[in-house]
Amino acid sequence: NKQQYNTMACKNLEIDFIVQDDNPEMASVEGDIVANLEKIGIQVNTKFLNNTEYRDAEVNGDYHLLFTRSWGAPYDPHSYMASWGVPSHVEYSAIGNLQPPLTRESLVERIEKVQTELDETKIASEWRSIMEDVHMQSLFLPLWGTRIPYVLNRRLIGFTPASQAYSIPVQSIQVASGSKSVTIAPGVGALFSSTGPINPHQYSPNALWAQDWIYEGLVSYGQDGEIVPALATSWEVNPSPDGGQIATFQLRENVLFHDGTPFNCSAAVLNLDHVLSDVVRQRHQWFGAGKHLKSWTCNGESELVLETSSPFYPLLQELTYIRPLRFASPSAFAEGLDSDPDLHNSCESGDFGSKWDRLEDDVKCMGLSAPIGTGAFKFVSRNVAEDGSDDEVVFAGNDQYWGQKAGIETLTAVQYGSVEEVEAALMSGDLDMAMGIGPLNAKQVQELKFRHSDMFDVRHSDVIQHSLLVFNGNKAPMDDIAVRRAVIHAIDKATFIEEQFAGLEEPVTQLLPMSAPYCNVDLSPKWGYDLEKAELLCSQGTLQSAA
Repeated sequence: NKQQYNTMACKNLEIDFIVQDDNPEMASVEGDIVANLEKIGIQVNTKFLNNTEYRDAEVNGDYHLLFTRSWGAPYDPHSYMASWGVPSHVEYSAIGNLQPPLTRESLVERIEKVQTELDETKIASEWRSIMEDVHMQSLFLPLWGTRIPYVLNRRLIGFTPASQAYSIPVQSIQVASGSKSVTIAPGVGALFSSTGPINPHQYSPNALWAQDWIYEGLVSYGQDGEIVPALATSWEVNPSPDGGQIATFQLRENVLFHDGTPFNCSAAVLNLDHVLSDVVRQRHQWFGAGKHLKSWTCNGESELVLETSSPFYPLLQELTYIRPLRFASPSAFAEGLDSDPDLHNSCESGDFGSKWDRLEDDVKCMGLSAPIGTGAFKFVSRNVAEDGSDDEVVFAGNDQYWGQKAGIETLTAVQYGSVEEVEAALMSGDLDMAMGIGPLNAKQVQELKFRHSDMFDVRHSDVIQHSLLVFNGNKAPMDDIAVRRAVIHAIDKATFIEEQFAGLEEPVTQLLPMSAPYCNVDLSPKWGYDLEKAELLCSQGTLQSAA
């Protein structure tokens, strides 16, 4: 019991460290973390899990230590932290046993309440208070600030790095020489293995970058958080008589889905009906807009009116997200515009996730017949491997696109078995681009940047996310704050980040990037590497000694 292990030295402790088996970043530092903890006597059992097993461990709280990332722009802090109250997210178990007077319930309530505030000063003050309280719980060890790497053959020009996490923005790329058929090894945390069905309304196994290429929402996320027009050209947000907000969007005219179906208000409302049906919206509990929206109606086919039940300051920002509120063609729904949200829902059967399978008792998931959106790229075909993964998925530029048309005519996402295979394909010219986190490790990126700059244009985003270690505060021995702080002080992250990332990444001390809204807060203490302090905490092992 807790009283027993509080008095134990760390040498009596054993913890499970959960790592995704196809994550090259974590694989590069896992051994260093294990070695650091061995110095204070903690035995670490590393479990390398595939994506499904890893998600199950997250959902079920079957871990002591787990590698993850903050969600990044535009999700931090409000959506990322709102997700902590949802059982399908790893942080839910992490915050299950907070130090009094804080509780999971009171913390989640505060996170939700601040999002209904419209006064900027009050919003900033409350987020500061929340950040400080979370910081003192010692449930996270921020490791490094993640800059997304992009490696392009120099025959391609015009690329601009992403300002939004999980996006691989290829629309601006032009082909300066050679074929306009381009190959890419994409990644948002691991090597590419499948796009999934590319349904804009659901989560894993759908690949975010593929959803982003095909589908669009009302607005987009621009540089430095600017909200820019997409399928809406203008909008107004005003108070409603009932105490909520009314957002009125003027829809872009003469926009066609990839199959030639017109985009209009009826198509938008159809998608909203399916994503935010009474049953399906339960799956989107992290999504504040889904909670607050109470109606969506048309004022003609060119004007969409959204009404919230209460004020919600991140409304426009959440409408920029890649999922779940982007628009699929009505022709892809089981019964077209007549598709009933309960009888013919756009959800794919079996894709709600294990915690949400019960929803299919009350809704008929018919899925979408094909991934058909309005985006700059359209789906063409996929070549499925024997194991069910995608050997390659082919996209084509949308020649009827309303905006800047893609310079790439055919874009093929290719699966590779290892980062070494990706590098070899780049060097041989068989592969044009390795984009995002996963296709290459940091040392490979730096090698290509400094030794092969004649062949490759290597770019990086700004720091978009923070890479983190999450401690399960709801599972012994990590439910002891003294143990958590001993672990934090024992990990010499600065040394292994310098060794493993070749200058690509730098250590961070805060949960979320300073560039995220309301996160420019100097939190202290910094919980830095201090082996002597870690050993002292181990020898004392009491909550009082860690205070």
